[in-house]
Amino acid sequence: MAPLRPRWNPMSALGLEQIYSLSLYWKSQEYSTYSLKLPMDQVSSLFGQSRAGLGWLEHHAMAWVPEAISSDSYVVDIGPRGVQEVQEGLQRFKELELDGHEVSRHNFHLPTLEAQLEQACHEVHRGRGFVILRGLDPQQYSVEDNLMIYLGIAAYIGDQRGFQDKKGNMLTHITASKDWKTPPELRHGIHTTKGLSWHCDIGVDILALHVRSLAEHGGDTFIASSLTIVKELEALYPHVIQSLQEAAWPIQISGNPIPRYILAPLLHMDPENNHIILSVDPGRLGVHPSTTRTDGTSPIPPLTPTQLETLRILNQVASKYRLRLDTKAGDIVLLNNFAHLHARDAYSDPGQGQGRHLVRLYLRNAALAHPVPESMRVPWEAAFGPRNGEGRYPVAPALEYTAPRYTAGSAAFPLDDNDDVNGDGAA
Repeated sequence: MAPLRPRWNPMSALGLEQIYSLSLYWKSQEYSTYSLKLPMDQVSSLFGQSRAGLGWLEHHAMAWVPEAISSDSYVVDIGPRGVQEVQEGLQRFKELELDGHEVSRHNFHLPTLEAQLEQACHEVHRGRGFVILRGLDPQQYSVEDNLMIYLGIAAYIGDQRGFQDKKGNMLTHITASKDWKTPPELRHGIHTTKGLSWHCDIGVDILALHVRSLAEHGGDTFIASSLTIVKELEALYPHVIQSLQEAAWPIQISGNPIPRYILAPLLHMDPENNHIILSVDPGRLGVHPSTTRTDGTSPIPPLTPTQLETLRILNQVASKYRLRLDTKAGDIVLLNNFAHLHARDAYSDPGQGQGRHLVRLYLRNAALAHPVPESMRVPWEAAFGPRNGEGRYPVAPALEYTAPRYTAGSAAFPLDDNDDVNGDGAA
């Protein structure tokens, strides 16, 4: 079957039609398949010139470089006493006979561990921006108890949990279960063993990941400081900063609105509060083949040559400053999602037994979180805005995987099966 190609021709003037193959990008989630390989003099002509004064980022705690980071500097070991306290907190919570959505720091008491967790919370919000909590062995607990422990500890980091889809799921199992019969090419990227390119979970303050088990080979999680990336862009590619700040990026949104997208910036800088937000998920930017109508048009505009080149350069700089997280089974990874990009390499699971399995939560701390600018609030409100009901907390991956009709998006609120992606009643 011939690969699908866009029915527009945004790069005809540049003679780059053969470089851009949208369908290959959506299948592989790799930037390299659609990057514009231009000399820098041509890149400059695409963007124009502009410089941003970013001296205020010079000594920012989150503007780190990987060479200066050692694993023992971001790993917090709760120790035997902390493990015992978690077990006692779990037992007391279970005696209350409450449901998972009711877990809070007020009923999951960790009296001495609390100080460690508050320090970790401050590090995530005001320090380097990421922490790994270590010391718990998931093999020692049932799947239900693992979830309660995870929620109990997470309550000390964020007082609000965000929705992860329109179905009301409050957590996602990131794995490629051996029990699933659905071919990997018909699943979302997080449910395969493929690598995931640089992105963040759009509209999410704090990303939490509970590592239940690891892959046999590969599957490493990488992070890169958005502040360091922005500093490099300011020095070498200031035109990219200009492009990222323009409210012209078509971001797919869910829920059958018309149009099927918003136009918003991907970068917001707030020097008064010593803060930036970089919110990029290439899987939700521009046209997805599934949104193309039968007449070849789409309700979502394609990315421009300038925007495509912006993503290529962003990916290049993020890879330059990547840090591999040293994770072990039982770890809880806490990442300031607005201040970091993350990626994953491909992996292979063992032939028998558990494979790579992470459990994802979205968190927000009302006291420490920075305000989300109006231009970037739509996806944020999808996760943390007013809601009906308390949400769903599946304790384990589904036994059967239902192939989604649309696999756009690496993070929250991908296109859903019941969405009218064309906005015109067509499937």
